[in-house]
Amino acid sequence: MADRPMTTMSTTDVVELLLADHEEAKALLGRFDQIAPTERASYFCEVVTELVRHEVAEEHVVYPIIRRATPGGDQEAKTRIAEQSEAEELLAHMEKLDTSSAEFATQFATLRRVVLDHASSEEASTFPLLKEMEDAESRLALGGRYEHAKAVAPTHPHPHAPHTPPGNLLLGPVASLFDKARDVVRGA
Repeated sequence: MADRPMTTMSTTDVVELLLADHEEAKALLGRFDQIAPTERASYFCEVVTELVRHEVAEEHVVYPIIRRATPGGDQEAKTRIAEQSEAEELLAHMEKLDTSSAEFATQFATLRRVVLDHASSEEASTFPLLKEMEDAESRLALGGRYEHAKAVAPTHPHPHAPHTPPGNLLLGPVASLFDKARDVVRGA
């Protein structure tokens, strides 16, 4: 059998996948207040991994489409990516803090607000544009690309890495390999 290129068709619309991720993020971030300070480190690792994978996959799949196919799409993408960058900066800073500290709790509250505000903005402006620009079949194909990008995305924030092509396409896989190796060494 000849080698075939990997198909990127999904059985789920990219907008549905993104909305499901937002719901999972809301639930995950909402658990913070029930986590004992001594248990925050492993919980925070889960938060970082999930948020970073989602953000990177959006930057690879969603925002190039928004930029290319929508009047005003470049500004929409820049605004949403700036919001994501703010969250990445917070995550990178928080990775250096003692997770049981009061400062960490304060920073987490800020992170939660930033992430939830970003999700609301995407749901209000970005996702309707995506639905308007792409037909159902295209959104299924984008769903497959999104799932793949999320699976191979870095697991830690890289706030100074490029967020647009070609830089993110070249450096993203390197960051992902580095992060996964670091996770293995740390036992995460």
